Amino acid sequence: MIAGIMVLYTKEFRLGDIVEIQADQIYLGRIEEITIRYTIIRTLDLRQVILPNMTLISVPIKTFSAEPIIKLTALFGVGYDSDTTKVIELVKEVVNSFDFVKEKNTTKVFVSNFAESYMEIKSLFSFDPNCGLLSDFAIGYINEKIGKVFNDNNINMPFNTITINFDKEADKQKLISNIT
Repeated sequence: MIAGIMVLYTKEFRLGDIVEIQADQIYLGRIEEITIRYTIIRTLDLRQVILPNMTLISVPIKTFSAEPIIKLTALFGVGYDSDTTKVIELVKEVVNSFDFVKEKNTTKVFVSNFAESYMEIKSLFSFDPNCGLLSDFAIGYINEKIGKVFNDNNINMPFNTITINFDKEADKQKLISNIT
């Protein structure tokens, strides 16, 4: 009961807040009810999770909707033959086209990694956690639109594969004959 009083009166989170609670597993959802003994969270898959308040005072909790803005990251892969300048411009334009992106002048887009078969493009942007969307859905909407824009602009989004280059055609034929 003491844990319940602490949860109710410290006001670290409130009804309707979106939280991520790292208990026996990670729970991400909206707080539906807070009582003296337990807190009810509705997860993304619409499950109702009842957590004892004793758990809530002893585990890490990330609050999303209690913040006015949070930083999110979206990742994209493009082929090495892509015009990096054009890709960066398109990603920034797409990310900033959404209403849930705030402080658009602070959106950053850059090449963050060179993978086996693609360049990794990272976008850091300010997200309004009180817009009514969970961050995973916001990133999903961005990914969907990026895919369409890349396709419309003939920007290659390769699968994560390994490319083998041969100096000599004979080496290539030797490998093929060993496989078949």
